[in-house]
Amino acid sequence: MKQSFSLLLSLACCLVRSSLQFNPASAQVTPARLQVVPPSQEHPDGMKEIASEDAAIYLPNVEYAKYGARSLKLNILMPFGQDEVPPRPLILYIKGGGWRSRNWNSLIPPQLAYFAYKENSYVVAIVEHRHSMEAKAPAQVQDVKAAIRFMRANAEKYNIDPFRIGIWGGSSGGHLAALVGTSDGVGEFMTEDNQLQPSCVQAVVDFSGPTDFTQMNKYPTRIDHDAEDSPESLVIGGPIQEPKYRELVQMYNPITYISLDKELPPFLIVHGDQDASVPFNQSVLLYTALRDAEQDVTFYKIKGGDHGKRIWTPRVLNIVYDFFDKHLKRRSDPRQIENNAPRMHSGSAKDVMMNCSDVRNTR
Repeated sequence: MKQSFSLLLSLACCLVRSSLQFNPASAQVTPARLQVVPPSQEHPDGMKEIASEDAAIYLPNVEYAKYGARSLKLNILMPFGQDEVPPRPLILYIKGGGWRSRNWNSLIPPQLAYFAYKENSYVVAIVEHRHSMEAKAPAQVQDVKAAIRFMRANAEKYNIDPFRIGIWGGSSGGHLAALVGTSDGVGEFMTEDNQLQPSCVQAVVDFSGPTDFTQMNKYPTRIDHDAEDSPESLVIGGPIQEPKYRELVQMYNPITYISLDKELPPFLIVHGDQDASVPFNQSVLLYTALRDAEQDVTFYKIKGGDHGKRIWTPRVLNIVYDFFDKHLKRRSDPRQIENNAPRMHSGSAKDVMMNCSDVRNTR
């Protein structure tokens, strides 16, 4: 049975924060001769006692791609007892931050640990991508797709089911999640890493992601999106309204790849109606395009929600959990699985696209 996020939020926060932070000043040195700290036997009157619980295994800084000296990493959360269960579904999470250089560890929502809690049975991989000051579009979506292929190529190692992969992101991460979801088979978004593996996903969650950059300034926000130093212009490589960048802006718009004759993975879109960074209309544009193309899409307006604020709530996260459960918690077709990895043919782009179609057909 699904457990409430509110009951496990403190567990998640403790897990992730303890993994990412260390304060030397507060550390106590354990003598070398003391290998195990014995449990305290103190029981003052009125004290209550509960048993501890295993939360998740944390595997930081797993390299999935490298460009010269630049190493790109994944932080992976895995449920305890991985060796005792069938392969689990994977959720790939993309942090926000305007595609800019940030401390990506500091932007990991601690609530993600809930999905890797042993009763919930997800492996969660948080992906780092090249930022806009070191590489322009389409480098960021190329990196995310490379991370998907890496996880598929290492499905047995991390005990994931390569036919049950969901992607989730917030803000610029939501943009990249949506772009991955709609752009399967686009050659410009491929790199050489693990080319025999598909880059497609089976479910997409987009929190407050931009879509059509050219329409963002039509609505009030705290950012001048058309300025040459806006997050959107920086990731494109120049002012987004200039004609010379029009083609690249269109390429980086997830809506570009939506059509009636193309089957896309299910989408869940969440956006606050008072977002001061990414206009709410950006999600309206994505939703209506998916809806009009007869795709599977669910859209939640969060009344009173800003950019991230009042979004990461137990109620909303339970909606996300239910969405992933519906689309990823199913048995894989054993005819499609061989050694915990997708069956591949030759290395041509056509073959990769055919296998992505096979993945979608196992839903």
